Amino acid sequence: MNSPFKVGIFVLFTALIAGYLIITFESKNWTGDTKEYFLYFDDISGLSKGSDVSVKGLKAGKVKDIYYEDGKIKVVVAIKEDIPIHQNAKAYIKTMGLMGDKYVYIDPGSPESPVIPEKGKIERTLTLASAEDTFNDISLAAKKFEKLMDNLNEAVGNGRLVKLIDNINSLAVETRQVVAENRENLRKSIENIEKITAQLKETIPPLVKKIERIADNLEQITGDNKEDIRQIIVSLRNVAKTLEKKVPTTIDNINIASEKAKEILSDNQKDIRKAIKYIRSSAKKLDTILAKINEGKGTLGKLVNEDSLYNTVNEGIKDFSKPFKVINESKLYVSLFGEQHTGNKDKKAGVSITLMPKDDRYIYVSLLSNSNGNISEVEEINTNGTVSTRTKRDLNILVDLQYARQIWKTRYGNLWARAGLKESSAGAGVDWWFSENTRLNLDVYKFDRKYVWNEPNSPELDLGLFYKLKKSPLFFRFGGSDLLVPEYRGVYFGAGLMFTDDYLKYMLGLSNAVR
Repeated sequence: MNSPFKVGIFVLFTALIAGYLIITFESKNWTGDTKEYFLYFDDISGLSKGSDVSVKGLKAGKVKDIYYEDGKIKVVVAIKEDIPIHQNAKAYIKTMGLMGDKYVYIDPGSPESPVIPEKGKIERTLTLASAEDTFNDISLAAKKFEKLMDNLNEAVGNGRLVKLIDNINSLAVETRQVVAENRENLRKSIENIEKITAQLKETIPPLVKKIERIADNLEQITGDNKEDIRQIIVSLRNVAKTLEKKVPTTIDNINIASEKAKEILSDNQKDIRKAIKYIRSSAKKLDTILAKINEGKGTLGKLVNEDSLYNTVNEGIKDFSKPFKVINESKLYVSLFGEQHTGNKDKKAGVSITLMPKDDRYIYVSLLSNSNGNISEVEEINTNGTVSTRTKRDLNILVDLQYARQIWKTRYGNLWARAGLKESSAGAGVDWWFSENTRLNLDVYKFDRKYVWNEPNSPELDLGLFYKLKKSPLFFRFGGSDLLVPEYRGVYFGAGLMFTDDYLKYMLGLSNAVR
């Protein structure tokens, strides 16, 4: 048993074990009963039936169905029965990973709140903004910024900013004059406040005594049977006592505040003058900066006066968002596989990636090893008149790189055409898709085989069937290989695992949880 065959058997065995573990873990994870809940959204932004439901980051259910009901999008989710959902729960539609897949994230609420019964409604829902919405907002902000720059440029051109600077200078001069002219008036106002507080000190105590006498007279008039009025009198007395205690303190505080105001006014005359000088200096500097901007100097000046810089930035933002949009709308398939050919005794094992940006096209990339390899050197040896041939084979890695496009669509199936590299040589093929999991494949490749020593003149022609289990990543393929060459003609059979982007994200999430 040669080394490539061992490698192929090892890869196939490992792929089968990995698939079995994933299928087993997945099935165990979803055993048990579930409860249905209803969510209503204005916009589900790409959420689809079968999407994941996460409760506080734990994968706990699936989106069971989606309806349009009374102007809203009704989403039916099935969640594990042992996870309680409370009435103050919140539901969000979030985006998972680079693929941009949508899933439902649920905050189950606090245990103090009652539990929502089965087929109940989760009231609070929210759809979070996607990457495409963010880039649209950036583009809108860029347009508003452009309009702002146009207005600023127009203001500089019309001289309105220069007038504003002149007004600031005039305001600084007038402020200084007002402070100087009204210094005496401020002092008189403070003295008047002091006189008022002194009069209040003299007036308030007699007023309090009069209120107390009125309360006594009212008490005598009402008599013993007027309980409500008596309570009013008690309240009036309490108010009088409060006034007697609090008003002198308040008056003292006013006096203190007036004295401090007088001190601040006299002590900070120099600071006020400095502030006025600083305002005037700042206005001059601002005038100089705006003049440079108007002349187009510096980065800001170029941004104001040259439209090309803004256009370049705006186009860059749009170009940057395009790859993310393609990734968000694409489907990704990753496969591990192994094959055995009976005709040419070839054994192959490899890994492939299929990227489907739209439903009618895809790109297929594969790396695989083969046990036969390629002949890289042929040497004839003459020993005592006997000629023998020695060949050297390179067991290198072969590459598949093909572009496929749907060319005919019927209700019985779809016809696809492929072209590119097949096992590191030019190749082409056609496929008939009975369904997404069942396909008939025809491949023609190795057109340069006639130039290789001891190889047939005809290219290799393979015809086979591909079938994948519906609820499992396991797939099989078999058929006839090298049908145009009788000495190499035979059959091939193989198996492997195909993982979608959902499987990959689930595996990555599982590995993070183990860590």
